Parts: sequence; structure tokens; C-alpha cells
Amino acid sequence: MDREIALEILLKYKQEKSYLNLTLNSYFQKHYLAQEQKDFITRIVYGTVQNMLYLDYQLKPFLKVRVKSFEKVLLLMSLYQHDFMDKIPDYAIVNEAVQIAKKRKGIKTARLINAVLKNVFQHEPTFNDLSDIERLSVETSHPLWMVKMFIKQYGLDITKKICLANNDIPYKSARVNDLKTSKEKLLEKTCWSEGQLSQDGLYYQGGNIAYSSDYQNGLVTIQDESSQLVARLLSPKPYEYVLDMCCAPGGKTSHLAALMKNKGTIEAYDLYEHKISLVEEHMQRLGVNIVKTHVYDSTCLIELYDEGTFDKILLDAPCSGLGVLSRKPEIKYHDSSIMDEIIQIQQKLLENAYFLLKSHGRIVYSTCTINKKENEKQVEQFIKRHPDMKVIQSQSILPYQYHSDGFYMCLMEKE
Repeated sequence: MDREIALEILLKYKQEKSYLNLTLNSYFQKHYLAQEQKDFITRIVYGTVQNMLYLDYQLKPFLKVRVKSFEKVLLLMSLYQHDFMDKIPDYAIVNEAVQIAKKRKGIKTARLINAVLKNVFQHEPTFNDLSDIERLSVETSHPLWMVKMFIKQYGLDITKKICLANNDIPYKSARVNDLKTSKEKLLEKTCWSEGQLSQDGLYYQGGNIAYSSDYQNGLVTIQDESSQLVARLLSPKPYEYVLDMCCAPGGKTSHLAALMKNKGTIEAYDLYEHKISLVEEHMQRLGVNIVKTHVYDSTCLIELYDEGTFDKILLDAPCSGLGVLSRKPEIKYHDSSIMDEIIQIQQKLLENAYFLLKSHGRIVYSTCTINKKENEKQVEQFIKRHPDMKVIQSQSILPYQYHSDGFYMCLMEKE
């Protein structure tokens, strides 16, 4: 049953390009499963997508006929178990796959699955026909265009580190909500340990943080350590008037409120109503009451407010997401042309932020990507258009440096 559910999720992803986390959650709500089963399904789903190019490269020589999505996905997830889940014997992997194929598609498909898996399991992949860059692309399952872009921006050695880190299992990171408790109190419990990057950061030693009483009681919230640096960089003060232009899912918004001691006002915007609902639930759980949420397009905020309205602005911009590939491996396979459209949206958002920021006000522009065109180059162009904006501090975090998400953040002041 576990592998069947994993197969269904992977087929849904392949056919609809659905988000893995959302699909997993919907299936877990439909089926009564023990935590061990959920962990097993999650590992197969994420592992197969994370290593898709590598698995496909291995499989290709052994497919003499064109196969449909069902057969292809079943083969790929079985190959993932063979390559990466050492405790499962090969005969068990083959037997389970054959039984699923027989049940769903009949004896002919079952025989095909049996023959291909037994054949591929007996051979080690060879990369003799690939260049060094092509091999890095295949072995780490990063599209070739992405590897070439990283090499151009960071060099080969750092690119190798980035690609390998993107395939690591992320730490279970959380941020203390000091409106309700302190980090010191939480560290007295054996389930929490000290983070290594953020002064508010913690690592969880248990299962799913969202099921813990500390999360449900609003003492912590799930947030990667890199992301936790953003609100502190903006450093809002109590009673300031703050704008959060792209607030969902609300982690940085609630951090801003905590830094403001829950005093003042944060106008929080997002484009989608369902995301705003999640932000509101988030604020309620954490005991935050200074956030006013709005559904609106932030590229048009100049229509709603006068020039120079806000003391501080957080623009955590929509981006290509190339810093969070260990958490969202499906992003690797997005079309590269998406970035051109995103860069234009980021420009519009920055122009709105400039108009709405007070004289001597401060803005943080941040993204969860490591693409310099969306980060350093974007800020550079913004400063050229507005020479009265001055960069105070900027920081890039690459995924391998702290076992955290890749992030960029830049603090600017209007002179």
C-alpha cells in the first residue's frame, strides 16, 4: 500500500506538475497511516524527484520500447530504492513493483517491470560518453542549463558543492516565538538543540515539528535559519509602520511582529486569498495581533498609499526558488524562461517599494534564490534608477555553507 500511494503521488506530480508537499499532505489526510509509513512514502517521493535525471539516465539503456507514465514512474521509484535505500533487498523491491504492475495493469506489464528491473540492477551506470559538466548535471540531477548558469556565476568548485547540498536532507529548523517563550526555555527540552546560523534558530530532534505541542501552542514556528535572518536585517522597532509586500506563508511577517514586541502596525499583502488565510492562522497561533492582512497585487500598491507612507518595508520577492531545491526538488525541472518573467515582477515590486518608503526609511529586498540576476544584479539596477537609495548591508548564503536554504538579502536606506 505504501508504495502504491507513493506511485500515485509521483504520477500526479508528473501529469499535473503538482507541488509535492501539498499532494503528500492531501494523501496523508485521505489515508490512515502510521508515522513510519508517512516517512517511507515521503522519502520515496522526494528521493525519486530529487534524483530524477540520474535515475532516468540509468534506466534509459534498458528500455527497448517506449513506455507510458505508469511504467516509467514505477521503474524510477524502484530504481531509487535500489540505489539509495540500502536496507531494502532487491528481491523485495522487484516483487513489490511486479505486484503493483500486475494489480493495476495486468500480467504483460508485470513481466516488463520484472525484466527491466532485474536487468538494470545488475549493471553499474557508466558516464564515459559525458563531459565533466554533463556528468555533474546527471549525477546530481540538475538540468544542464542550471549547472552552466551556476558555473558562470560561482565557478565549478562552488557549483559542485551547491548541487551536492541540494540533494541533502534538510535539517528540521524552527524559530523561537519570543512573544510566548524564550530560546533558553526550549533548549531545556531534549527535543531541541541550538541552531548554527540564526540567533533565533533551533533544530528539532523529533518527527514532524507541526505535530509537536511546542508548535501547536505557538512557542515555535517552522522556518529555515537563512530565512530567519531577513526580519532581523530590517530590524523594525515597536510602533513603526511596516509594509510586508509578499507575506505568505507568514514566517517573516510574524518575526517582524516579534521584533516589534507586538506593538505598531504591519500591513501584510499577498496575491492569493487562500494564502492570506494561512497567514491569519499563523498569526493567531503565535499570538500576533499587529498584522493587518490584505489580498492585493503588490505591483500596484502605489494606487493605495501616498508616497513615503512606511517607515520600513520588507520585500521578500517571488523568485526562481533555486536556493530551496533540497526542500522543493520539483523546482529543478521548471522551464528556465520563467526567470525572465519573475525578474520583471521583482522590478515592479521594487519600484512600488521605493515610492512607498519614507525619506530615511529602510527596505530589505530578499529572495530564496541564488541566481545573481535576481539578486545582486537586480539591486544594482535598482540603485542605478534611484541614486538616493544606499546599500547598507547585503548577504548571500549558499546551501552548502550552513546546511540551510540558499538566500539573498539586502538592506537599503532612502537618503
